[in-house]
Amino acid sequence: MNVKMDSASAGKIKLRLALLAASFSVLASAAVPYRLGIAGYTFSRQDADKALESMKKIGCRHLCIKDKLCDYTKGAAAPIAEFKAKCAKAGVECLAAGPLYFDSEPAARKFFEFAKAYGIKTVTVVPFEKSGRRNVESDKALDILEKLVKEFDIKAGIHNHGPDMPELYPTAEAVWARIKNRDSRIGFCLDVGHQRRAGKDPVAAIKKYASRIYDVHLKNIKIDAKKNLAMPGPRGELDIPAILQALADTGYTGVCHVEYERDFEDNLPGLAESVGYYRGVMDAIVPKAAMAPVPEGANTLTAEEKAEGYELLFDGVNLPADKWVGVKEKCHRFPRKGWYVSGGALTMRPTSAISNGKWVDLPAEDKKLGGGGDIVTKKKFKDFVFKFDFRMTDAANSGVKYFHDERQNRGSCEEYQVLDKGHPLCSKEGTEIQQIGALYDLFPANGANEAAKPAGRWNSGMIVSKGTKVEHWLNGVKVLEYERGGEDFRKAVGVSKYKTWGRDAKGKPQPWGELPEGRLLLQDHGDSTVSFCNLKVKEL
Repeated sequence: MNVKMDSASAGKIKLRLALLAASFSVLASAAVPYRLGIAGYTFSRQDADKALESMKKIGCRHLCIKDKLCDYTKGAAAPIAEFKAKCAKAGVECLAAGPLYFDSEPAARKFFEFAKAYGIKTVTVVPFEKSGRRNVESDKALDILEKLVKEFDIKAGIHNHGPDMPELYPTAEAVWARIKNRDSRIGFCLDVGHQRRAGKDPVAAIKKYASRIYDVHLKNIKIDAKKNLAMPGPRGELDIPAILQALADTGYTGVCHVEYERDFEDNLPGLAESVGYYRGVMDAIVPKAAMAPVPEGANTLTAEEKAEGYELLFDGVNLPADKWVGVKEKCHRFPRKGWYVSGGALTMRPTSAISNGKWVDLPAEDKKLGGGGDIVTKKKFKDFVFKFDFRMTDAANSGVKYFHDERQNRGSCEEYQVLDKGHPLCSKEGTEIQQIGALYDLFPANGANEAAKPAGRWNSGMIVSKGTKVEHWLNGVKVLEYERGGEDFRKAVGVSKYKTWGRDAKGKPQPWGELPEGRLLLQDHGDSTVSFCNLKVKEL
């Protein structure tokens, strides 16, 4: 039987199907670490009531505020309470605002005052200055931005604009050139569509700049360098699965704000279709590992720790170049690549990986981001307590070393082994001296495998060294105690790989592992991703 429908009826059915797809996908539980939301520009020709009604219909909870919806240009005087009440009624939460274009401090300050009053910790901005009739990138405006992110402790993502505005942050690479040496609270609002229209790969940008991506504008398009041709999510030319997979694999924990830039007066059908598609892709993604966030209160000293004289070696915000240097950099400066800060954790980038028990090279575009090498403290320690939390990915391998001196013993030293239970070594007999908590290649750690938490969870390690006595602790359990230079120690060294490595700075033989002082070291094994936080040391 043939049934004819007018265009209005067909449109209603299409809308119902799109809403059904979006609502069904709400029921699925995505394993990805990020959330899906709507960019306020999507509703640029709608009032707040209509916009929130659309979000309620498609079951989308997160909104990036645009001034059309709640006028943030008025600062704290904006109708925040009224707008919050409307959002609450619609079941919507706002975690970001913007983008705001500004070329003066008063305008930018109003925006930050709005964010603070609203309780928002991430904003999107476009700092510029006038050059004739054009808006262009501006270090002066970036100076203003840097001042405000420090004052308000709010992260700011700079929005890339694609080829239409070649002098105003056209690509993520252009943004990075301006911000790489600035406060780490200045980062990216990565527009994946504009990045691709400018001839750049959004997936590569996600991997390269992961630690500084604070917001994402998610869209699909017909790729055109001259026009921004928006398309519904499943019908454009971007590789959306690859984009969303990269965000999951790099541990992005923010919001992917869908920016649907067409049919502005009534875009609910296309928006619902897009949201349903994006959610479906997200639900099919299996991230590399489910990474737990840093513990509550991480990277701070308790009152008791302050009283005991502990020093914090990483603040959870910036690369710790004031406390640590790279071994590959001859201990003169922090590595120029390979290490990054994200979500309060200090993480290394690998150059290879372990897959199904075998070592494999990473793709060239990933490999070139890693290779930072080991980092060591600028300061040397003699008697100390070193606390450190670490989080491993599947089959990860790293280590925390101590009494390191780059001039002696071939740069080797005592090592607290960091090794995930899924590593191939753990399935082999006779490798206990190479497993987690062990004094690597010398003494095993009793009960460490039982005390260790699985990949993705945070473990708490501690090394206590006083005189010749050393202790290894894991998650509150003392798993090893030994005496440096003792009979058992020297016997173990004599049958280890270190047996011929004892050399002083002039190359003369000396007992290995008996230096009176040395640096602390975090190992980049090259084939693993391990994160650290809560790095605290106390001299005894």
